[in-house]
Amino acid sequence: NIYVLCDEVYRLLEHDPSSQIPAMCDAYEKGLSVVTLSKPWGACGIAIGWIATQDLELLDCLWDHQYFGTACPGRASEILAVLCLKHSDRILERNLQIIRHNKGLLQQFMTDYQEFFHWVPPTAGAICAIRFKGNMTSNELGNALATAGIGIKPAYCFTDKESIEKEKDYFRVGFGEAKMPKALEAFRQFVEVHKEQWRKDMAA
Repeated sequence: NIYVLCDEVYRLLEHDPSSQIPAMCDAYEKGLSVVTLSKPWGACGIAIGWIATQDLELLDCLWDHQYFGTACPGRASEILAVLCLKHSDRILERNLQIIRHNKGLLQQFMTDYQEFFHWVPPTAGAICAIRFKGNMTSNELGNALATAGIGIKPAYCFTDKESIEKEKDYFRVGFGEAKMPKALEAFRQFVEVHKEQWRKDMAA
């Protein structure tokens, strides 16, 4: 008899549509699904999202709290959200084409440099966690990459002080944008320049 709130911001971005599972609000009478336009539709500038649930009493309560904090969203956001959802199928298909293409490039990169990097390939969404096997933390790797104009999100961005030692080798990579292949190629060139030194450091 508990409520289950599910963050479903990457729902509809399953790389294989057959792997999609039911939304929490459909699967359970006390389930809540939280959705935003910023991820599947790539509409980060539109501050619109929603909560779906079968529990109408709870929905009324949530509505009251939302209204207390924000009487109404921006009119421009509402108009753009309507247009976005009106063309939802086309937008989602375009975004999935980009994601699938970029994931393929990233898979090849991970295969080529598996001695330095490890990952569990994602099955949905446009981000992944990668572990660097070398002698640098992800923060140190991020600083080195920044000198080459390449950005990653090191572990400290996503963990607390107690967990950072265990997860210090992990960093996040996004592959949902059309320009991602250029960044990945720059990353590949960076690895080519440094791989021999990494091998020596790892063997020491």
